[in-house]
Amino acid sequence: MLGWLIVLAILALLWAGLWRISTFLGFGILLGLPVAWLLSRPLAPYLTGMEHVPVWLPPLPFAIVALALLVLGALSWFRASSAPEPTQQPEDSEQH
Repeated sequence: MLGWLIVLAILALLWAGLWRISTFLGFGILLGLPVAWLLSRPLAPYLTGMEHVPVWLPPLPFAIVALALLVLGALSWFRASSAPEPTQQPEDSEQH
């Protein structure tokens, strides 16, 4: 019990330091940990060995990353097509 309290105190101090350095990072950790805990609850039987691991579970992280990159690429493509044309500098300009 004492070990868990020491680890919890160290993690709380690290989080407080990160919050002071970057508020966005501290806020992301504050929201990300409960979300990760909620998402891990359905996976607990597979991780403890109580259930057989389904075929789709091991490649799931790769599929999530691939879909996220696809969506971000599509968003940047659509946003770039509506961007204004870049301005060109005259040939005799001193800036190169």
